[in-house]
Amino acid sequence: MSKNVTAIPLSFELASRESLAVCYPIHCAVQVVPWSEGTFTDCTTSPYECWLAEGNGQIVGYVILLIVLDEVTIMDIAIAPEFQGQGIGKQLLRHVLSHCRNQKHRVCFLEVRESNQAAIHVYTKAGFTLLERRKNYYPVAGGREDALMMSLML
Repeated sequence: MSKNVTAIPLSFELASRESLAVCYPIHCAVQVVPWSEGTFTDCTTSPYECWLAEGNGQIVGYVILLIVLDEVTIMDIAIAPEFQGQGIGKQLLRHVLSHCRNQKHRVCFLEVRESNQAAIHVYTKAGFTLLERRKNYYPVAGGREDALMMSLML
């Protein structure tokens, strides 16, 4: 598959049990401290939704949403390392936010590592604003780092 994924059409669909076998390795590749496979699988059943981003029939990323009443929390969003930096995450985020609006959800929350400036930029451009900082929330090599809690009114 070409590295220029944004030049080909992306499709978005809900994950199946079979697709989780591709998604979990992406999760492990991009997370500093990945969830267990059991936790990951649990986060793809109701009240969660797992959306896939596919290009040329290949899964290149996913997002896991937790839906409670009219609120949505983005639990995890990941793009396979070889496809990062090509706008796929932005397109996937745009898709799920549109889906959430169509479902009449009211607000979307997420948390992001303070050091993940690329993601913070994408979220800010999408309209997310800072709610609060959670001190020492995420483990990192040699310590912990803050989480930024962000929200978007849908």
